[in-house]
Order: sequence, then C-alpha cells, then structure tokens
Amino acid sequence: MRYFGTWVRAGITLILLVVAGLWLLAVYGELGSPVTKQADGSTVDEFQRAKDILLVVLPLLTSSLGYWFGSAGRQQAENKADQATDVADKAQRKLAGVLDSATEPGLLDKAKAKDPEAFKSDTTASS
Repeated sequence: MRYFGTWVRAGITLILLVVAGLWLLAVYGELGSPVTKQADGSTVDEFQRAKDILLVVLPLLTSSLGYWFGSAGRQQAENKADQATDVADKAQRKLAGVLDSATEPGLLDKAKAKDPEAFKSDTTASS
C-alpha cells in the first residue's frame, strides 16, 4: 500500500509519454504532406495543424511530469523528517530520564552551565 502512489504516478507518466510519443509520430507522418486548397479557397497545412497541437500538449505533459516527480521527492523528504523527529524525541526522553534519575543535586544546572547552546532551544520552544 505504501508504494501505491508511486505506481499510480508511474502509470500516468507512462500514459502521457505514450500519448506524446504517438503525437510526435503523427507530426512526423505529416512532414511530407503538401499544403492543400479547399473548395472555399482556404489552404490547409496538416503539418502546421499537427505541430500546433503538439505545442499545446507538450507543455502540459512536461508540467504534469514535473509535478508528479516533484511530489514524490517531497514525500520522501517528509518521511525522513518524521524519522529524524522521532530520533530526536527518543534522545530527548533518554536525556530527561538520565537527568531525572541522577542523585547529584544541581546536575541540570551544571549541564546548562557547561553547554548553554544545548539548552537554548528548550527556552525558545516553550515561549
């Protein structure tokens, strides 16, 4: 279930790439077609039409691919941040346990005096 989003992203990306590839083949197929004149006197250039549609579809394709690949990286970064937060919380609980179980009076004050930077975040976080 964890990789479901990755598979969906990969599937949609594959579909979009196939559509873009097929459209490139359609444009390529129109390269040799001559400009035709219709009964009302207007000219029709099939290559120009196919190219214009490709110019509309291709930016949409690249934008969607960028979004999907970018959101995959965001999820991984969020997972790593959650893991780092868990590790920091465990370390903080261990430190609190050690300080609480110490029999020496004033141990916390000595630790604060020795390394004030380590205890600076506690005062700013509670404010």
